[in-house]
Amino acid sequence: MINFLVLYNPYYQKDVIVSHVNLLLTSADQENAQVAFGKIRSKLREDEAFADSNIEKIAAAISEDGYIQLLLTDYADMYVAKVTSVTKEDSRAIAPSYYTEKDLDVEAWFIITDIRQIVENDFQTIRDKILSNLTTPSFANHHYAVYGNGYKFPLEVSMDNPIDYFQDSEVPYYFDIFKSFEHIETKRHLIHYRFGQKIFYALHPNTQESIISAEIEFTQNKNDTLYDFSSVILKYAKAAEMELYLFIRTIMIYLMEKEPSLLHVEYQVQGHSYTLNDLKTIKPNIGTYKYLLGHQDIKEAIFAHIENSQLKNFLQFGLRFYMQPVQDIRNESAHGSIMSFKECKTMRSIVMGIGSNGMLCELILNKKRAF
Repeated sequence: MINFLVLYNPYYQKDVIVSHVNLLLTSADQENAQVAFGKIRSKLREDEAFADSNIEKIAAAISEDGYIQLLLTDYADMYVAKVTSVTKEDSRAIAPSYYTEKDLDVEAWFIITDIRQIVENDFQTIRDKILSNLTTPSFANHHYAVYGNGYKFPLEVSMDNPIDYFQDSEVPYYFDIFKSFEHIETKRHLIHYRFGQKIFYALHPNTQESIISAEIEFTQNKNDTLYDFSSVILKYAKAAEMELYLFIRTIMIYLMEKEPSLLHVEYQVQGHSYTLNDLKTIKPNIGTYKYLLGHQDIKEAIFAHIENSQLKNFLQFGLRFYMQPVQDIRNESAHGSIMSFKECKTMRSIVMGIGSNGMLCELILNKKRAF
């Protein structure tokens, strides 16, 4: 996944992002909704060659991967857009009206099909948690420098810890930009009283949304003795499965680099055959992870190449403590059984860590120990 970063200037329009989201929301064809975001030409530079070069890079990346991630920030807020094409042809017909009304000089148009909010009104978090994860290939791969840089935008950036913000997206994320007060307060509560900023923002955005939604539904219905908590359990399970996949994927990529013979370790998921190398792009199920961690060649590679003793113990013993109950409760819920408050509390405690670190915290902490 190739990423580019653009700084947008609220001077041109105060509601820059919302105005684009509104066009997506009001599209008559929601399945194919798109909006054009214009990169305004800087009055301080006339570097056409640079702009053309980066547009070519973006077009090539889209051709290969289907889309690129365009990070959009004014340093107060941070968004990410799913860009499916880029063009220098006038696209004002599918752009907010302010481009025409203010006769803005646009050097390129990014055609966007989805937008999500990463951080709202928090410069410190953007600086310390988001931008600090970015490196700049055009500037000797140094980490992004907020101050005193000579960057030209759109700027190609790489991530120390790669995040595909649109991975496994079932519905467009732009609906999440118009968040309810309850959603915002639940997120703040989870950051301040459950995970802390460091761990919360290390979670995949899909995980964040799943646990926020689960917590809201859990809180609203915890006193209803007849409520079926199946949907809540599935949200907690979805969060656990996402982070488990990202954790196992990180470990297995590391081990395959150390032991190339592991590339050909075989496993099956629902009758389909795969090799360990497929884990880079295909998310299996919890049973697969249990099988892989018990595979003799992988066990030997863990013993030989994982130096951190806490991580090694977690892979060999601790992870199973979380996987088995999550798998059992999740499967029962998915198969149509009515799930009680007691079963939901059990799943919540395992995943969220009520009174302990919990599965999500342990996965994030141990992933950091891998390197």
